[in-house]
Amino acid sequence: MQIPAVYEAGYDRARVLNPDLAARYMEHTVVGDPEADAVVEDLARLGQREAHRLIKAAMEQDERELAGAPGALRGFFERIEAPPAWFDPDSVYAGCRAFHAHSDLFIPAFFVVTLQNAATLISKAFYMTGRVTTAEFGLRRIRQNTRHFIEIMLPGALDRQGEGWKLSVRIRLVHAQVRQLLRASGDWDESVYGVPISAAHMGLASANFSATMLRQTGRLGARLDAESRASFMQIWRYASWLIGTPEELLFEGDEAETAELHRIASACEPPPGEESAAIANALVNAVPVIAGVSDPAERRKTALHVYRVSRALLGDDTADAVGFPKQQTAGLLTWLQWKRRIYGAAHRVAPQLAQKWRGRNFAFLLDASMIDDLSYRLPDHLRADRTSSW
Repeated sequence: MQIPAVYEAGYDRARVLNPDLAARYMEHTVVGDPEADAVVEDLARLGQREAHRLIKAAMEQDERELAGAPGALRGFFERIEAPPAWFDPDSVYAGCRAFHAHSDLFIPAFFVVTLQNAATLISKAFYMTGRVTTAEFGLRRIRQNTRHFIEIMLPGALDRQGEGWKLSVRIRLVHAQVRQLLRASGDWDESVYGVPISAAHMGLASANFSATMLRQTGRLGARLDAESRASFMQIWRYASWLIGTPEELLFEGDEAETAELHRIASACEPPPGEESAAIANALVNAVPVIAGVSDPAERRKTALHVYRVSRALLGDDTADAVGFPKQQTAGLLTWLQWKRRIYGAAHRVAPQLAQKWRGRNFAFLLDASMIDDLSYRLPDHLRADRTSSW
């Protein structure tokens, strides 16, 4: 089996824990997304404007505009038009309800699992683009991720014409384009790092946004029943399939098996480097801006609070590795859990007040995801500051 050099030490650790799963993860570090890669290779010959027109036509099922489109693009969309037999559209409702009932907890959990992704080699590709480490592009990246999260958690969003479906496929094509740009740059050594934005990393990110997010939400005080948890897993299973995660890394949406993938994949990954630290700190410092905090002192206070909660959920080892400030977190999670219980009691006593509170949380999510010019254009240069608008 071909093992990229940076994974050799981690693989030795991981295969002691779970040899079969460690080997499966390693196999996918040298795999990209052949179907999406073929699409962007075909579209590259047409130019950004024409590629945008054709992707938009395919998203909107506009056969007239698709006339003459490359075969790879048409075949790609034909294969994903209908959901897999295992996806039941009615299965999403319990998960959607749980998300909206606990949005105040899913928000920080979503942010923390994004940090957990950043603490892996996933960060290297995005660091090289500059799309997260600068104020302008970092904010946009957070808004795009939040927009996708909100969309897939709305009932019907994963239907063929739903925004969650379209944004998931858009992410897949953007990943394929960035993968192509990284390979063309000559700055990515696949013998050392594996394939950029590999299938393995798609599986790890999927595990974090599903099973790990449920765990972190529970640590913040959410009490979700089995139906809600299973539903949430199925939402992310289908969204991850649309984004290009291989079936063999989705484990039929089983929460325990997906959590095990997170454990083994994390063991395989190299320790966080300077790329992880740069991205993680940029993400934290973007939160006060998204929250609309303008006073410099209040921004620092807000960022320190985000650092503290993140450290409590990430653990000291990961927080130290990405350069977060040293802070005392003993008792913080317990306090947050009690705070949530008080909120639950208030909900029972004063449901109208609780509804107003949930409304404010969702309004914050909407503000965090607001992007005026989201399109189906693909980046035409690796560096964010040199690419055309997309």
